[in-house]
Amino acid sequence: MSLRRLTRSVYVLIAVATLGTALATLISTGSVYAEDAADAGSVPEDPRWREFHFSDHGFVASFPGITERPKPVSTPVAGQNPLLQHDYKVKTGKDTVYCVVVFEYPEGRAPNPPKQDYFKKVVDAYAKGSDTKVRTKTPIKINGRPGFEAKAEDDRGKLNHLITLVANGDRIYMIISAGPKKHAKSIDALSFRDSFRLLGGPPPPAITSSSN
Repeated sequence: MSLRRLTRSVYVLIAVATLGTALATLISTGSVYAEDAADAGSVPEDPRWREFHFSDHGFVASFPGITERPKPVSTPVAGQNPLLQHDYKVKTGKDTVYCVVVFEYPEGRAPNPPKQDYFKKVVDAYAKGSDTKVRTKTPIKINGRPGFEAKAEDDRGKLNHLITLVANGDRIYMIISAGPKKHAKSIDALSFRDSFRLLGGPPPPAITSSSN
């Protein structure tokens, strides 16, 4: 890994740690806003959930309890402009947050495909920022792309996180939900994770290799 790429990875880990802190704080104090439903004609099976298309950042996801598309909070990753971080967050009730985070790299500079060690470091950075301990880690695939999933909780077991990562081209996605005890295994947490789909991007690695 080149020095420039290593430095960029370090800044991403710092940003992820900050994100973990922010989500933990949001559960008790935060608020989020929404705008413009993407598909007004669709009727979800559960009226609390609604599917939105985020074509500008290459994904689809369903969020609970809202009728308008969440606004992204977009910021450059400190020290690594033009590496951008886009956060889509929705809080429900007093203690549950659903969030999709997109790290958007300059063209050709993302770890592609990222190694499992990269995902593990991202999860560890998130756990450190959210003051939680990682309980499980496992490699996964989403739409044929390499990914990773972890469950984390605080020392008292009262706050539970489900963290899923997937890479697609110049973007790294984090699909996160956090809530009360056993949230990571709940129907809502799994529904949020399973609602996430990628839009576009390069062919999955297996498809690319088979065509060569």
